[in-house]
Amino acid sequence: MDCDVVVVGAGPVGLTLALILHQLGHKVQVLERHVEHFKQPRAVGIYHQALRLYKDLRLFDEMVKEKAFQDVSDFLSDTAELVDENGQVLAAFPFTSATSRSGTASSLALHQPTYERVLEQACRDRGVPVRRGIEVITVEDLGDSVKVLFGNAVKGKTVSELSGTVQAKFVAGCDGANSIVRRSAGVTFIPLEGANSRWLVVDIIPKNPEAPFKWTDVRQARQYLDYRRPRTSVPSPLNRRRWEFMVLPEESPEAVVDDAFIWTLLGGYYGCTPSSAEIERKTVYPLKGGWVDTFVKGRIALAGDASHLAPQFLGQGLNSGLRDAKSLSWRLDFALKYPDENWAKLLQDYSTEQLGVTKVFVTAAIETEKLYTITDPAEARARNEAVKAGRIPPPPNLEILESSGMFFKPEGLDPVPGEDGPGSLFMNAPVSKDDKQDLFDQVVGTGWVLIGVNHDPLAALSMQTVADYKQYLRGLAAHFGPGGLTDLSGSYQKWFSKHEAAAVLVRPDYYLFGIVKERANIDTMIKAAIDHIRT
Repeated sequence: MDCDVVVVGAGPVGLTLALILHQLGHKVQVLERHVEHFKQPRAVGIYHQALRLYKDLRLFDEMVKEKAFQDVSDFLSDTAELVDENGQVLAAFPFTSATSRSGTASSLALHQPTYERVLEQACRDRGVPVRRGIEVITVEDLGDSVKVLFGNAVKGKTVSELSGTVQAKFVAGCDGANSIVRRSAGVTFIPLEGANSRWLVVDIIPKNPEAPFKWTDVRQARQYLDYRRPRTSVPSPLNRRRWEFMVLPEESPEAVVDDAFIWTLLGGYYGCTPSSAEIERKTVYPLKGGWVDTFVKGRIALAGDASHLAPQFLGQGLNSGLRDAKSLSWRLDFALKYPDENWAKLLQDYSTEQLGVTKVFVTAAIETEKLYTITDPAEARARNEAVKAGRIPPPPNLEILESSGMFFKPEGLDPVPGEDGPGSLFMNAPVSKDDKQDLFDQVVGTGWVLIGVNHDPLAALSMQTVADYKQYLRGLAAHFGPGGLTDLSGSYQKWFSKHEAAAVLVRPDYYLFGIVKERANIDTMIKAAIDHIRT
């Protein structure tokens, strides 16, 4: 066996998954067909669940230092706006000022080339091989292991000549929309009808720091619901700007990427000219949406664009892939440490849960595309009135796993419904213990964490349950009150009081496994978690 896990794809999802697995003690290799980094920007924002996991990986500070992550709240408006063709604001949403359950800003601006460079350097520094120029030809599930067959990548050519193999216990396909891992596993991608517009994406670098202040929208993120040409205006890190324009049916991709055409758009709509900026990137892409029929096939798992695609309007492409990586990582960790236990059930839970949240955000993104891309003037007026009156659906709550999965929801026992119940993202607020003060995750640690208020929740467990909790879940425990943590913001005391909770069990991916209101039921909850992964 060459390693525990082969990760195919050295994009953010693959590199992040590799780093998490390495931190958990596993031997990982990353295979990537591209010899060099993709140096142009793509995603321009990163959300709090991802920021939380990079704090766990001890990479958050490095990302901020290198300006891969940038807080632009001092520069930008607190809200993002939907505006009509005349610039009239139809609706506004929190953008830079919102706080999050993860203890960070709700989002930060992202410079993806720098971000990927920091991730790959972290892999190399920590002993995770990233093998570039390796093109996977096929993946074979052998039952007790997986074999990856590869060739040496040649730009512009399909590789068919075998040059080597790698054998591992599991393979994770993080290799994008055209995933060879997905095809090798026989997993079907199911396209969702509705995503059919084409968009011109233009990234701009100002020629001097003062230049952006002469452009329209310099302090604003806006979606223009302009029936003549729908468009998007968003900030990027390092003083850059991104503008996106819907390509009209009669326009060809070749015509709209011409510099003269682009400057006509930028100058006409935003006052941005060649004298004040240069074009960093220009591309046309058709919007697509859909998901796979399963995220897991035997010892092969999928994550990121290999398993789902969505129009960009909810900003969830990269961020959904990072949720996949975190959710998959702790299940692979269990499978590797306890190969004789029922790891296949855990991996199926991963597929079930991620399919559930994927269908929600992909469907919502496609419906949003339909709303934003109306070109009939009468329909656009009706749409604008609906937006102004608040008659459009709100964005989906992606902090709840609403599908079935690994949660403690016994009928009639201590129900807590809605956004705070089992399957919801649990908070990460400031705490202190002894001389350490930080967010909960950094003070207590992450993994399976049992939390109580005014009592040690481990004291409610039998000796056997304590032993099993530590052996199979490698569980942690913490409590607020005498001898325990200090709740610096009062958030935990308020939450536990609101739900009359005696204890909660938090999963390694920050979601609540369960909540109990009676101390006598804590043992039952822990046993349920252990039984789920063993039987």
